[in-house]
Amino acid sequence: MMRGLTGWLPAALLLAFGLAAVAAPPPVPPLEIYGSLPRTEAVEMSADGDMLAIVSRQDDRFLLTIRHVDGRPIATVPLDDMKFAGLSWAGNDYAVVYTHRTARLGADSKSDRELTEGIVVDANSGAQKPLLAAPPDYLSTIQGHYGIIRRDGRWFGYYGLYPTEPPADLHSGAGPRWQQYPDLCRIDFGTSTIERVAKGSPRSRSWVLDAGGEIVAESEYDSNSGDWRVFRPDKPLDALIKGNSPFRFAAAGLSRTPDAILVAEGGTDGAIKELNLKTGQAETLLPSEKSMALIRGRGTRLLLGAVSIDGGDSTIFDPTLEKHYRSIARMFAGHYWRPASVSADQNRMLVFVSGQEAPGTWELVDFPAGKATPVAVDYPEISQPMIGPVQTVDYRAADGLAIQGVLTLPPGRPARDLPLVVLVHGGPEARDLASFNWWAQAFAVRGYAVFQPNFRGSAGYGIAFRNAGFGEWGRKMQTDISDGVAFLAGKGIVDPHRACIAGASYGGYAALAGVTVQNGLYRCAASYGGVTDPHDRLSAIAERGKGRTEHYEEPGMRIRLSYMGVRSMDDPSLDAISPLKLAGKADAPILLIYGDKDTVVPPAQSQEMAEALKAAGKPVELIALDGEDHWLSRSATRLQMLKAMVAFVEKYNPADLTH
Repeated sequence: MMRGLTGWLPAALLLAFGLAAVAAPPPVPPLEIYGSLPRTEAVEMSADGDMLAIVSRQDDRFLLTIRHVDGRPIATVPLDDMKFAGLSWAGNDYAVVYTHRTARLGADSKSDRELTEGIVVDANSGAQKPLLAAPPDYLSTIQGHYGIIRRDGRWFGYYGLYPTEPPADLHSGAGPRWQQYPDLCRIDFGTSTIERVAKGSPRSRSWVLDAGGEIVAESEYDSNSGDWRVFRPDKPLDALIKGNSPFRFAAAGLSRTPDAILVAEGGTDGAIKELNLKTGQAETLLPSEKSMALIRGRGTRLLLGAVSIDGGDSTIFDPTLEKHYRSIARMFAGHYWRPASVSADQNRMLVFVSGQEAPGTWELVDFPAGKATPVAVDYPEISQPMIGPVQTVDYRAADGLAIQGVLTLPPGRPARDLPLVVLVHGGPEARDLASFNWWAQAFAVRGYAVFQPNFRGSAGYGIAFRNAGFGEWGRKMQTDISDGVAFLAGKGIVDPHRACIAGASYGGYAALAGVTVQNGLYRCAASYGGVTDPHDRLSAIAERGKGRTEHYEEPGMRIRLSYMGVRSMDDPSLDAISPLKLAGKADAPILLIYGDKDTVVPPAQSQEMAEALKAAGKPVELIALDGEDHWLSRSATRLQMLKAMVAFVEKYNPADLTH
């Protein structure tokens, strides 16, 4: 096959420690190139593979462009100021753009939430309308997406919707409106009418639909006990299978045949199981070693295969798709890639590629024609010389546990004695990949090595690795990070005396812990929306759970208690891992940035930390981003964050420091 990406280098790039051939460093690009939102947010292919829907950004405004795969335009639809959340097709007829906003759900809600909404666009005329056009019986937000299905010649979207008022037969103690478990409803994309398919329950409920929109299985999860069960809709009292999962549970759609579904839970092995609806027998289908993305057939909704989130291992059940997948793997060898969508006849696949030469490129692969064509680019202003080499690094923690991280090196500079920025991911059950990262690259082009450790407790390495993080929040999860720095220093790649640490959310916590819980390691620490006091964070989760659960130990609380190694949010041992409580021990300047619309980690976490540091006479800077959320969803404030953080690091750990 022909490669669509231009400027591809040979696959055998010499990225091994210090051995890469280097050219003269390019001029330092402006931060606007990296810090603004990507030009392309998402691309999706229609069911017949002939049309593309592209959500792009131009001058801080969003556009939905619908065009033929050969480039001929169909419609260009300006979108209102929004925060993008997703894109999908209804066959070849409608494109649906999902958005989110920060607001309160219902008059008696006590706190802001991120509310998901949608816009339906007619692919032929370009006419748009709200997905939820002021429904009288439901609040204007969706909670759960159960598929887009053609039924009786019309397209319907199946979603979880919150009733405006609790049904009379719903649990009387359910609390505020936003705490109600949603009904399953279908929305007619043509008429905007809403019809309830199944009503909610006192417990969390999910549904599995067949290709015609009929419910074939339901699941129920008790947030208090962790008990779950799966049953057929005609026999609600007879469980096909049941169990207990303290952290999460989901019936994850149809499996390989119409009479089997997938069951995914956060239990002891974390595997995805295939449940036969006729026999009630369940067998492991996909193991827990990798976090998998599922590929389903257009129209049939059946499982065709699964690929790991790092673009590596796959389990493909359909022979045609298996053949195509292997050819794409050869084509993009050495790069991070993932399938975005597949046409119904499997003749075309849309693939997202990222890596040394591609800061995010969407490639349309035409299998009969034997070629791949780029159709959109995330960062068109960024050329290959402006991207630092990216590689995975394998090392061992002090206790011998194998750890992997991602290392980004500055372009055009020898990998010797480099100043370092440690960039820690959030979650903590998340993972960094060896792909283009705008935040890491912004530092790399300014002369820094950037290290992103996937410490114990991170996702994508199996349940045992996840569970190894339990009890290690601020402990071995923290020393896994500094052990990686020591490894890189031992290889001569970085200068350990010229290191700063930064991150967002849990990564912000790890940055602050790096100069309070730990000492003597970093020249500075920068946090965006980071947790500063575990006790206060747990208290906030408990407060938000009131009314929905009988006690505060709902799944989000339970997994955090597990990571922190305590049984209660009042455990005094939390003080030993609290940057707020240890503010007086801070041994490096600290930058605290937060979004004033953050609904995940309250702004008070950063504000109180700043006050504690000032009271202790420690150097601290505090910056609030107006209108920004937890995910840096707005271009101007994301750039504001990046500029402040780069300036802070350059002040205390300049890349051109002589030694």
